[in-house]
Amino acid sequence: MIKIALAGASVRVGAFVRAIQKEYFRTHSIVAVMDIDPGKLRGFCKKHSLDVPQFTDFDLMCDQTAVDMVIVSTVDSTHARYIVNALDRKIGVISEKPLCISVEQCRQILDAHLRNPEVFAVTSHNSRYRPVARQLHELISSKVCGDVLRVDYSEQLDLVHGKSYFRRWNSRRSCSNGLELHKSTHHFDKLNYILDSHAVEVIADGKLSFYGASAPHEFEGENCHTCPHKEVCPDAITDYDRELFDSELYTPDMCIYSKDIDINDNFSAVIRYANGVYCNYSLCAHSHYEGETICFECTGGRIEARQLHFRDISKEQDSSPHDDKVVAEESIRIYRFGANRWENVPVASSVLAHGGADAGIFAELFSVPPSENLPTLADGIRAVLTGCAVVESSKTGKRVHVSNIV
Repeated sequence: MIKIALAGASVRVGAFVRAIQKEYFRTHSIVAVMDIDPGKLRGFCKKHSLDVPQFTDFDLMCDQTAVDMVIVSTVDSTHARYIVNALDRKIGVISEKPLCISVEQCRQILDAHLRNPEVFAVTSHNSRYRPVARQLHELISSKVCGDVLRVDYSEQLDLVHGKSYFRRWNSRRSCSNGLELHKSTHHFDKLNYILDSHAVEVIADGKLSFYGASAPHEFEGENCHTCPHKEVCPDAITDYDRELFDSELYTPDMCIYSKDIDINDNFSAVIRYANGVYCNYSLCAHSHYEGETICFECTGGRIEARQLHFRDISKEQDSSPHDDKVVAEESIRIYRFGANRWENVPVASSVLAHGGADAGIFAELFSVPPSENLPTLADGIRAVLTGCAVVESSKTGKRVHVSNIV
């Protein structure tokens, strides 16, 4: 039995808990949970029926509980300290994305990994496990349209999902270093996987325009549930998971127009890869619909992939950011030079969480032994370094060479 401790009583790690409880309970067991917020820790264990020791100190948890593996899903800026600590204790690590949020933290993690090369350590980049990503990887690697020359990658977050990042700690750069890290490292890892390469140079720009204090708004407060404008503000939410967020230290209803928001809600980047491919990447966090469009211009034609999700964005109270009850469009098309019609590639779509990506990565994480094909710490670091380069270029307006510390 592999004994697992959770570092971070987060919404995201709940998916890991449910998978272990329902599918992998014969080989894996959760034996402890740690979070610095006692109320959230208490609510998390109640919500997931976990009758295990609870800790607010990571070292104390490791000292008092014999664990084989820790799943890290704390605030992004704190991932590195727990990863390094676990590795030096010879405890295996699964880190939620992003692996960390700075070049210096990448160095700290890499040094710890070099000190403990025998310890299992992976990054939970589940986006590369979506069926469409797997199919694109196969199409590109088999060169069905020749060699890739350039990529256009457009990511849209609808108003429900987009707002959710600005209601939470993610909207403070000190905690997340922005959506360039918290959200886009998923996409950078997926592109590295599909292209079998990594970024070497970035030029980027971005702006905070739809959220934050400078955006047009009539009402402003700290948290919706305590705000005097909550009855009249069109952006106020009164419904969130109060069982999980059983705390006044932190609730996911922070004002989306707070003056403390300092991340971008729109940004674009031109990324050059080691294999010579160029990518135009963009993210918009206030779109009418949710999803992504990825186009590969190749020597023999074009491959287009669309994963779009449509829902009623006027009913935020009744919709979670990952609501499966939406109208979905998933497609892959090949346009060959000389042909007068496109070719449809059958898409292995799924109604499971994150389009089947969670099921895919969990099957490899919780196999015994774990799969050798999982995203490594080096994969996680390369995605973070790309995100850091996007942030740096946006700040300075200069072309940034992606660190080659890996």
